[in-house]
Amino acid sequence: MSTEEIFRQIYDQTYRRTAAYITAKARQTADAADLIQQVYLELYDILRRRGASYIKNADAIMTRLTRQALAKYYKKMGNLREVYEEPSEDGITAEIEDIESLSVEELTEDRAVLDWTEQYLASRGDDVRKIFHLFYRFDLTIAEIARLTDRSESDIKNKLYRTLKEIRTYWKGEDS
Repeated sequence: MSTEEIFRQIYDQTYRRTAAYITAKARQTADAADLIQQVYLELYDILRRRGASYIKNADAIMTRLTRQALAKYYKKMGNLREVYEEPSEDGITAEIEDIESLSVEELTEDRAVLDWTEQYLASRGDDVRKIFHLFYRFDLTIAEIARLTDRSESDIKNKLYRTLKEIRTYWKGEDS
C-alpha cells in the first residue's frame, strides 16, 4: 500500500473521534479546523518519513498527536492576548467549518434559517456552539459530549434542549 492509501485508511478510521475530541477541547470552535488539519499533517509527515510499519496502533498515535497539538495550542494561547473577530455589518460571523459542512441545497434553501441560527448560537457562547457541533455535526451522544467537555450530562441536556426550544419558539413565531 502507498503512503496515501495508508493515510486515507487511518483518516477514515479516526477522523470522527479525533475531530470531535478537538472540537470539544479547543478554546474556540473556530480553532478546531486548524488543529484537526495540523494533526493529520503530522500523521502524514510521520508516514512519509518513517513508513507505515512505524504505526502499530492508529488510534494510539492519533490520540498522542491530538494531545500534542492541543498542548501546543494552549501553550500558544497562553502567550497571546485574546483577540475577537469583528462581526460583519449584519452581525453574523460565519466560520469555514460551518460553511463546509453544509450542502449546496442547504445553503440556498435555508439561508435565512442558517444565518439566524449561526448568529443565535454565536450569541449564546462557545459552550453552546460546541455542544451543537458535537451533537449535530459529529453525532455524539449526550453522554459522550459530557465526557469530552468535562460537564455533567444534565448540563449538556439543559443547554442543548433549552437552545433548541428557543430556536423552535423563534421560528414558530411565538416569540418576537
